[in-house]
Amino acid sequence: MTRRDMMKTTEKRVLAALTSVMLFATGSPAEAEDGCTLQGDVVVPKGVAISDSGGTDIAQFTGAKAALSMSGFSSSGGRAKVQTLGFRIDGYVRSREIPVYTARSVPSYTGHVWIAESRRVSVVGAGPGKLRVEKSVSAPLRGTFTAWAPCDALTLTERVATGWTPPGGARGYVTRRDNINLYSSEQGEVVTSLQRGGDGSSLLLWSSDRSGAWVHIEHHGDIVLDGWVRASDVSALPEGETMDQLAPPPIVHGAPTLNVQGQPKIVHIDRSVPLRAAASDAAGTIGAVDSGVDVMVLDIVAGWASVLPKSLSVSPIGSSQFWVRAKDIGL
Repeated sequence: MTRRDMMKTTEKRVLAALTSVMLFATGSPAEAEDGCTLQGDVVVPKGVAISDSGGTDIAQFTGAKAALSMSGFSSSGGRAKVQTLGFRIDGYVRSREIPVYTARSVPSYTGHVWIAESRRVSVVGAGPGKLRVEKSVSAPLRGTFTAWAPCDALTLTERVATGWTPPGGARGYVTRRDNINLYSSEQGEVVTSLQRGGDGSSLLLWSSDRSGAWVHIEHHGDIVLDGWVRASDVSALPEGETMDQLAPPPIVHGAPTLNVQGQPKIVHIDRSVPLRAAASDAAGTIGAVDSGVDVMVLDIVAGWASVLPKSLSVSPIGSSQFWVRAKDIGL
């Protein structure tokens, strides 16, 4: 190979390396396609803000149930893209602030520890085709558990947790100490430390299998456990005794109310119209009101209508308002 050929080969290698770095930095199309998109009807806590790409708050949730879609989760669990559906606001939210629910149990420690199905979790990270979620519990088990969940194992629609019935012949055990270890097998590795809840209640475990100084246990609550504990760390309940551990009552969400003078006019939107944060064509759009949505018209100023969704699922920030062209909604 001549010196000139060697130089050309080196240039090609450098160019290939630079191209690889650029693709990694900007994100390849395959990586974008692998991201999770979650949809559903969710009650977002009142006051959670939606911001634009620059970080300026443009809207807020009211505590009412809202249909929305989330995507573009950051790998660090910071912001995610959000779009409210119908009365459409396009922006960003802190992913931790949006309630997400498990559609099925997801493993925190494969084969031994799971975050149970139909539990509310927080998104704390993202990877190709999956999200990292976190579940904090305080009673009867206390701790914070994390898991990688595939996209289809999560939903934004609130789910009601189902109960679990111990198998026939299973015996109840309770923990003797505030902290005990869960093992993968008899004399196996430590899977996790089980910390009793701060309310002082014992952690109820179930077993159908004991081997010498070891007891194979299960626990089914917000966190599902399956492993071995030392017999000296637990006490067996009398035969037939179960010790109830009640699930927390469901949260009842109050409906938001509108505090305005008079009765707002209700208008049915028959075609999609741009939604703005100011009564001006120069103001950038923050979303749209889609066809088929009912809005409340609060005021009309110089050809612009101040509107809110009839569902009151989102509202403006502070003294700002949502605006559409009055003629676009037939006024």
